[in-house]
Formats: sequence, structure tokens, C-alpha cells
Amino acid sequence: KVSVCILFQFAVAKAFHVAALGTYTTILAVTSFAMRLLFYLVVLLCLPSTADTRRHVDDVLLVAEQLIPQLLCHYPLPFSQNNRNLCQFPQDGAGLKMFDASGKPGSNLLQVKQVGMWQWLGDYDECQDIGHDVAQYCLLEARNTVIHSFNSTLLPKISKANTTFVLPYLRWGFCVSRRCNASTLTATVTSSLSEIVAFNPNYTTVTCQPTDTHYNPTAIFVIFLCCFIGFLVLLATVVDYFGDCVETRCTLIQGTESSSSPSSSDSHEENVTMLGSINGLRRKSFPGVLLQMLLSFSLVQNIPKLLDTTVTAKSITCLHGIRTLSMMWVILGHCYFFYEVFLNIANLQEVLEYPLQFAFQAVCNAFSAVDSFFFLSGLLVMYLSLKQMDVTAGHFPWIKFYVHRFWRLTPTYAVGLLIFWQLLRYFADGPLWMTVYNNKFCDDYWWTNLLYINNFYPSYDKLCMGWTWFLAADTQMYVLSPLLILPAYLFNVLGLIPLVLELIAVFVVIVVIVSIKEFPANILQFRKSHSGGTTLEYENMVYIKFYTRAAPYLIGMALGCYLARRDVPNVKFSKVWALGGWILASAFGVTIVYGLYDYNNGHHYSQGASSLYLTFSSCLWGVCLAWVVYACTSGYGGIVDTILSWQGWFPLSRLTYSAYLLHPLILIVYIGSMRQTVFVDNLHMAYFFVSVTGLSYVFAAILSLCVEYPMAGIEKTFLRTVRV
Repeated sequence: KVSVCILFQFAVAKAFHVAALGTYTTILAVTSFAMRLLFYLVVLLCLPSTADTRRHVDDVLLVAEQLIPQLLCHYPLPFSQNNRNLCQFPQDGAGLKMFDASGKPGSNLLQVKQVGMWQWLGDYDECQDIGHDVAQYCLLEARNTVIHSFNSTLLPKISKANTTFVLPYLRWGFCVSRRCNASTLTATVTSSLSEIVAFNPNYTTVTCQPTDTHYNPTAIFVIFLCCFIGFLVLLATVVDYFGDCVETRCTLIQGTESSSSPSSSDSHEENVTMLGSINGLRRKSFPGVLLQMLLSFSLVQNIPKLLDTTVTAKSITCLHGIRTLSMMWVILGHCYFFYEVFLNIANLQEVLEYPLQFAFQAVCNAFSAVDSFFFLSGLLVMYLSLKQMDVTAGHFPWIKFYVHRFWRLTPTYAVGLLIFWQLLRYFADGPLWMTVYNNKFCDDYWWTNLLYINNFYPSYDKLCMGWTWFLAADTQMYVLSPLLILPAYLFNVLGLIPLVLELIAVFVVIVVIVSIKEFPANILQFRKSHSGGTTLEYENMVYIKFYTRAAPYLIGMALGCYLARRDVPNVKFSKVWALGGWILASAFGVTIVYGLYDYNNGHHYSQGASSLYLTFSSCLWGVCLAWVVYACTSGYGGIVDTILSWQGWFPLSRLTYSAYLLHPLILIVYIGSMRQTVFVDNLHMAYFFVSVTGLSYVFAAILSLCVEYPMAGIEKTFLRTVRV
């Protein structure tokens, strides 16, 4: 009922304001009178007539009658007589369209403590339709604005009330003249709002949409590179496919001749010779290496590799399921995270309270999915390295070990980086696009990504492709892994002593940092006041550093050593002990994922408890996964092994790397192209998650087939060795 009252007041105020233009003054005056009359009828008919209700209605009317009309009447700012400047709306049809396209206060003004922000975006497309040479769309963003001390001249009845509050976020879209610049618009907004309230933002920015949408030379180069890669894929596929057709056709011809020939054996040998000559034509008449490199791009070869579900006796099939489900868990967490970071939410405060729900703890602790990937990396690098050293009698190929890693990751990484840095800006537009899509740090720090040092330099808030800190941390662990692989090969169980010592060192480092900086147990709680370090300090000192994230990696290496050592007898458990292992691992996992439920609901832990959780949670998660992998490879997996080893996971598992690189781009394009705020609830997020996941794997398949798999084929052409 209160909302209905305020809605009519807004309509009346807007009618009065448009009347100030002198357009249809008489009609608007009559309309405003009728709407005001209808407003009072709604109040009389809809609300009960108790004394308490009447007093409540009086309070609402007090604000609706004075605060909201005044706010609207002093907006748009360029209409104010004492603020005439370059941002003033032209007194013509274009000016009226600019005003109509600009954002205006809507509902929930009085619910700022529940909503958490005021966001009036306006109509971006209407502003664009006016013409780039006449109008431009600008978005003002103010954070932590202190609003208090209403102007007593404008609002005498409520100026003495205690109305001070902090508006966490204000986002206001303006369609203004092309001559208006960001600094002038900021000054105009602050000046005009100061006539109504004490408007004191701690941080204000104005972003105007650029008019130059032409491709720059670097973007043209990236487009050419993508087209060239596509051409190579097409050419290689055609050569590979029609070469196979020629082989098939020749086989049929020779088969027919041999059946009518008096000497079938001679004809058969001739057939084999001819097939060999055709193969030689395909493989050797051109320069052999170049042709092999070209055929590495062939979809005829790469699609079967991607879809292959062959299981060998030495395959650890459950890893496919763990990898795929972990990737989906990361995407789910990022779906909520990106919405919240970019603040395009109509019910922000409600979304911020989702961590209070028990079921939502799985989303809050999607960080554990990152630990899953560290665990898998450590397991595979130890397991495959020891297997290769068994074949080569202990020889460790140092150079190939590092070259393989760089070649395996960097080309695909570079293509994804170029698309984000140079092309993504042309993929969408909208009122929030320049706020959501921020690649300015890539201009200065792109090289840190390709050197895999971006988790050390620059700081976390200046990262180019911020989610790629994981690749840097994982690569740094990979570089140091031979220091643990060689002792494990030479000394078996005793060779794990350096690994244990390194694990203890990781614990000590985390405890010292967390205790000194007094970081809370849940990094999501940094929004609330606390006496310890800031969010950025935690991210820079703990979250993205390899030496604080190494625990699950080391647990994975320990398990990989056990699985690879043939001279270590396989430990057998009874069903009772196996059941106990599952119960213990499940208890650890549930505690890690859901253990902060009480903490998120206000039952804060002591600093000692927070330090213990931050120190050992990642390690215990690695222990849980180690048990799952061990149980599935030792016959104790049961239904869990059946699910994780499902062959349908195999292709998705091979797309994990590309999906990891590309899914944030899909989120950025979707959220950045929105025209209005979105009411977020779990049903909306379910549809959103499914669509983002599906698109991520579709584009990941394209990137893998065009870049990742061809690079692997080129590597085989040169290295010709067992891959690590």
C-alpha cells in the first residue's frame, strides 16, 4: 500500500516536471490534478482507519509529499536555473528525448537499507538513437555516500528529523549533450543534489560511453589471427578428409582388380604398395614436418580425440568426474560472484543475505573447487612423472618437462587473453558495459600473464584477467615439483620426507600471516567491519600465492607417488574400515563446506579458530579427495566411482582448461549488456547457471579444437616422447 502511494507521487512529480518544459501545460496540469486525487482515493479506500495506521500514513505522506517531489523537481540537473552549463539539455526535441532517456528515481527509495543502493539507469538505447554527434550516455557511480541534514528551506517539515544514513552505492545514468564531460557532470550532480541533501560521496566516477567503435590495429590483428587459425583448421580438415577418400577409392579399385586377376596374392601386394605410396604422398611428398603440423589442425583427427571414451587398465577414470564437477562448481560460484561484484541487482541486500542460508554454503565455499584443481595437478604431475621415469630407467627430461608445460598452456592462454583484451569490447554495449568490462590493466600487465607471475605482480586489484592467478600459482608449483619428484623416485617412502616438511612450512606461513593480519574465517565477511586486514591484503598475501595454496597440491603428489610405485604393496581394507574411511572423508568435506554456517549468521569465531580454519581447510579438502581417488582405484568406490567414472564426463573433462579461460568472458558479456537491473533469486540463477555452463563448454570446444589440440599435435611432431 505504501508503494502504491509513492508510485502515484512519482507520477505526479514527473508530470509537474515535464510541464516545466512548456509542453502541453494545460493537459499535464489537469492530469496531475487527477492523479493526485486518485492517489488520495487509493489511500482512503485501501488503508484501514486505525489511529496507528493513520499516523503511519501521515509519516509516509510526509516523505512522499516533500522529499520525493523535491528530488524529482531538482532533477534533471541541467534544468536547474542555477546550474546552466555544457551539460544542460537543449531546449528542443532532442533535449526532451535526452531527459526521457536519463534515469529517474523509481520505487524503493525508502527501502535503501533493504535494497542497499539506488540505481537509475535510464534508457540507454533511446539515448543512442538520438545520435552520437548530439548525445552521449554517461553513468555516474558514487560509493558510501553520506546523506543527512535535509535542506530546511526545501523540506522544512522533515529537516529536523534524524534522517542520516549511508547509501552504499548510487548508480545514475544520464543522457547528456556531447559537449558535456565527466568532470562537469560530476560537479553538476553534486551541486544539484546538495540543494536537497548533504550529498557527500567518498568515491565518485563518471563513465561516458565512447563514440569511436572502430577496430584498432591490434584488434584487427587479433581478428586476422583468428581467421588464419580458422583457415588452417578448414584446410587441414579438407586435406585429411579427402586424403582418406582417395585411399578408400583406391582400395576399392585395387580390390576389384585383384578379384578378377589370375594372381590374387600379387594383386594384393600391389594394392598394399599403392596404398603405401598414397600415404607417402600425404605424409612425405610435402616437407614432412610442415604437413604433420598442418594436419594437427584437422578436425578429422581432433574431434575423435575429444570424444574418445576408451578406458585402459591404467586409467584413473574417476579424475574425469572430479575435474568436470569442480569446473561446474567454479562456474556456479562465479555466476553469483559476478552479479554481486557488478551490482546489477535490484534486490542487492537480499542477495547479500544468501550466505545466511544453510544450502547456500556450497556456493559460498566454491573456493574448495579451486583446491580440487590444485590436488589434481599435484597428483598427475607426480604419477605421470614417476611412470615415465620407470620407462626411462630414472632419466628425468628436465628441458622437455618445462617446455611441455609452457607449450601446453601458453598458446591457448594467449588466444584467450587477446580475445579478452582486444576483442571483447566490441562484443556488447549497454549502460553498464564500460563498468563491467574493464581491461585497462591489460595494457600495462599483459606480459605478467604470459610469464605466469601475475599472482606476484601486479596486485590482485590490477590483474589482467583476474581469474588467471590460478595458472600462475599452479605453474610455479609445477616448476618446483621436480624437487619432490626425484626424491620420491630414488627413496620411495623416505623420499616423501621433503614433501611432509614443505607441507608443515605451508601451515606455518599461513598461521603467521592470518594471525598477524587477523583475517576472518570467511573472506566473504570482509564486507562487515573488523579490526584485521582488508580484503585486498588477504587476496594478495594468502589467496593467490602458491606457497599458501600448496597444501592440496602436496596431498595430490603424495597420492600420486603411492599410486605410481609398483613395489609398494596395495593396502587392503575390510568393508568396515572402508566404510569408516568414507564416513571420515565425508565428515571432513561437510565440515569444510558447511562449517561456516554459524559464523556467517553472526556467531563469530575467535581469531585462533579462524586461523585454524584458514590453515587446514584446504589440506583437509585435499585429504577428502585423496580418499575418494584411492577408494575408486582400489575397489571401494561403489556408486561414487560409478558416477565419477561415467564416460560422459570424459569429453567435458578435456574441455576444462578452455572452459576455465572462457566462462568469465561469457558472464561479462551477458551482465555488461543488460539494460536494467535484475531481480535475482535461486530460480533465476538456476537458469543462468545452466545457460552459462552450456555456452562455456560450446566455446571451449571451439577453442580446444582450433588451438589446444593442434598445439598438442605440433608438440608431438617435435618432441616424439612420452608426455608428462
